[in-house]
Parts: sequence; structure tokens; C-alpha cells
Amino acid sequence: MRVALCLTISCIFSTYALADCQPVADNHFLLDQSNIRIKDITYNSNNVFDLTNKNTFWLHEFANYTHTITRDSVLQDDVLFEIGAPLDEKVLAETERLLRTRSYLREANVRISHYCASENAVIIDVETWDNWSLLPTVDFSSEGGRSKSALGFEEDNLLGTGNKLSLEYKTETERTGYGFAFNSPNMFGSFWDGSLRYFDNSDGSNYQVQVSRPFYRLSSPWSLLFNLQRDSEEVSEYEAGEEVNRFQRQNNLLNVEFGYKLPIAGKNIHRLKLSAELNDYNFDLAEHGTFHPLPEDRNLSGFWVEYEYIVADYRKLYNINSFNRTEDFNLGWQLNARIGQYNKGFGADDNALFWKFSALKNWQLASDIWLLSDTSWQQRQFEQQQFLISSHWQLVKHLTDYSSFVAKLNIDKGNNLFRDEPLYIGGENNMRAYPEFFRSGEARIINTLEYRRYTDWSIWQLLDVAFVGYLDVGKVWPAGDQPMAETDSSTLVGVGGGLRLLSSHSSRGAMIHIDVTKAVTDNDNLNGVEFRLMASRSF
Repeated sequence: MRVALCLTISCIFSTYALADCQPVADNHFLLDQSNIRIKDITYNSNNVFDLTNKNTFWLHEFANYTHTITRDSVLQDDVLFEIGAPLDEKVLAETERLLRTRSYLREANVRISHYCASENAVIIDVETWDNWSLLPTVDFSSEGGRSKSALGFEEDNLLGTGNKLSLEYKTETERTGYGFAFNSPNMFGSFWDGSLRYFDNSDGSNYQVQVSRPFYRLSSPWSLLFNLQRDSEEVSEYEAGEEVNRFQRQNNLLNVEFGYKLPIAGKNIHRLKLSAELNDYNFDLAEHGTFHPLPEDRNLSGFWVEYEYIVADYRKLYNINSFNRTEDFNLGWQLNARIGQYNKGFGADDNALFWKFSALKNWQLASDIWLLSDTSWQQRQFEQQQFLISSHWQLVKHLTDYSSFVAKLNIDKGNNLFRDEPLYIGGENNMRAYPEFFRSGEARIINTLEYRRYTDWSIWQLLDVAFVGYLDVGKVWPAGDQPMAETDSSTLVGVGGGLRLLSSHSSRGAMIHIDVTKAVTDNDNLNGVEFRLMASRSF
């Protein structure tokens, strides 16, 4: 009776509070109003599946029943405004973008739901839709006499708290191991991010401890990062897609970074970041497969300072890198300039300057045409100068609501790159008709043309369906002084097409690629039609 009475009283007060507040259909009706304040914030969390959909059946009911909906307190921790604060529609939009970065949420909508005339105040509704967040890890493969398997699970929204937990057991031909990882993206509503990862392998252990407070919003005054990690892995070298060498690489990293928003007047964002890091790479023989001399050990410890400039002009776009999902893009400039020194006092092999400049800009050329670009230049002033210049461009033309044309141009030019970090061509991301790591070198260019066809088809509300046809043309120029360099630098051409199945209600948002491809070549080993199955984050 006590609970029922409290609920009744709560309903009476809520009804009374809304008596003078009128529903609002569109946020923008208030643009001519001033001094509006936020009276209240309501939260509306939706489960994974909409059971009112006529196509739902027991699977969707079971999924909703076993899923813990994201708690209101978790959403509240991510909201960038508070009751009593002045209304700012840009802050509402920024909160939406922040919520959409959370993998456990499929979509977010932050809007004015009511206007209270007598108080010149509004009620803000924060509505979210959950993703299915408990995912099994099952992987069995065998290639080139090497087999590997993995079993485990990953939970991206532990008990509705937004925390991530994964447990996994792996076994490979040469080693076995088990491990776990935990991440809290917003600890205690403080916007501090904490991560812990540990993997115990039969040939050593990998771990990471990271605590950070990022620039979680444009107006954040400062950021801080502490990261300690060790990663040991086997690295393979390839010729024509075939593994010809293998060695062990271990990286030990400790870095501390502090960022500060500069107090420069204006709408644009100016930030300064300072960092110091210990970064050491060591190479050793693999138990099986080391046939060539090992790369040289290297120590890249030192410090750097970086200036960041952001012009914020965010838009909600659709059918750019994914489909049937909201994608947030900034149409303003983002520029970064970093300069630092590898320093013997920190343990580096030698004192050497290094710098990196990057620029990211997206344009809306017409109502249905977008151009996306990013360019970077990284250089290290070693005795033998090392640099890598990259420029990536993507043009998207929406033909109809259900189709688009996409053209991509990727150019990368390096010099004296580390032997274990060459530029590869081939595989799902750049030449889909050719094997992964088909050729390597220090310069490459890749052109892609795609026709994409979207549908409103959905397989059990689990997989959204789209189709694609594509042409890939690429070329890589080998580095003659690298032992594993492939000498053939002829132009590669591949054609293909197939299905795209988007896991639309999963926290990983993976897109399954099912393709039929053909390499246009006189190579007898590649001139047949190939069937490929891959998973990717984008189209």
C-alpha cells in the first residue's frame, strides 16, 4: 500500500507540474524566445527491440527480457546540462552526439518536450534506444598449417551501467592464453574513463592500465591521460599474400598527457596538449617461422607538445560510411600540429626531432553531395630521415533515398619506414579481390568506385540489408632495401559485389560483407572468382 500511495502522489505532482506546460513538436519554435531556462529533464530508455512491431516473435521477447536496460542514472551522468540552467540548443545537440558514442546505445534523441509559458521554461526529454550488448566470442580458423581458436564473451553494458567486461580463452599452434578486460567510460559521473586489460599467454603476459579524462565536450577546460601497457605479439611478413617470415615483437609503453583549452575568445576551439612517454620496441625470434634477420630494436621515448584547432559545425548525416544509422560529422576544420623530441634522457636511442601535422575537413558540396577528407604528414629526423604523408578523400553522391555513388582516393608516401610497419595493399580495406597483405612497400595509391543500394529489408530485425558493386584499382611501390619487399609493382585491378548485412541492434555495430570478387590479372593463382566473408565497421 505504501508503494502504491507514493506512486499515486508522484503521479499527482507530475500531472500538476505539467498542467501549465504545453507539448512541443519542434525545438526550433523557441528561437525567438530569450531567457528560457530548463525546468526539468525526463528520461525515456527503450529496450533493444520494439515489441509492437508486427514482425516480432519469441526471439525478440527473450532478448528484451534478458537484457538490462541502460539505467537513467547512467544517461543522467552523460547529460551536459542541468535543471535551472539556461537553454542552449547546441548543448542539447552535443549531448546527443555524446550519447551516440556509447556503444551500448543505438540512437539518442534529446529534445524539448514541453514549454511552460508562466515560467518561461522548458522540459527536456532524453530518449535512447539500447543495443544488444552481450556478445559471444567464437573463432576457429586454420591457415598455412597454423590453427587458432577463441572462446569467450563480451558485455558492453554490464547490468545497465554502461561498463564493459570481456573474458576470453585463446589457443594457437604455438601458444595458449586467457584474459579479461574491463572499461568504465564515465566513472561515477565524473567523465573519467578507466580501463584495465590483462592477458596471460604461455609465452608472456600483455596488460594495460589506463585512466583518462578526455575533452568529452567542446568546452571542456582540460584533459588528462595516464596509460601503461605491454603488448607482445607475433608479426608476419608476406610476399604475394603468403607468409614468408615471422618474428616476435614486444612493445612497452608508458605515457602521460595533459591537455588545456586555451582562453581565446571566439566560437572556435583552441587546445594545447603536453605529453611525455617511454616507448620501447624489442624483437625476438618466433618459435617457428623466423627465417630472416630481425628488425632492429628501437626506443622512441621522449616528449611532445601539440596545438589543436577545431571549428565545430556538426551535422547528422545518413548513408555515408554506414546505413540506416545516424552518423555525426563535423563540417568544420580540425587541425593538429605536434612537435617533439626523442630524448636520450628518457631512454631513446638518440636525440631526434619529430613532428606530425594533420588536417580533417568535410564539405557539403550540394544538398546530396558530400566530400570527406583527411591529410597528415609525419616526419622523424633520424640519421636516415623517415616520413609518411597520407591523404584520403571520399566523395558521396546520394542518387536516391535508397542508392548512392561513392568514389575514394587514398594516397600514402613513406620513406625509411620501420620494417615491421610497411604499407600493405590487398585485403578487405583496400583491394578486396586480392589476399590480405598481397604486396608491401613505402608508397601506394588506391582508387575505388562503388554503387551502393540500400533497402528497408531486415532479417528478423537483426540484420539490415544492402547491396554493393565496386571497382578497385591500386598500385604499391616497394622499398628496395627491405628484405621482404615484393619486386612486382604492376597496377592491381579488382571487381566485385555482394551483400552488406548490418548488425543493427548490436553494440558492436559490425557489418558483415559477403562478396564475390575477381582479380583482373594474368596470375594463375588469382584469376578465378573468389567468395569472401568479412566483418567490418563500415561499408
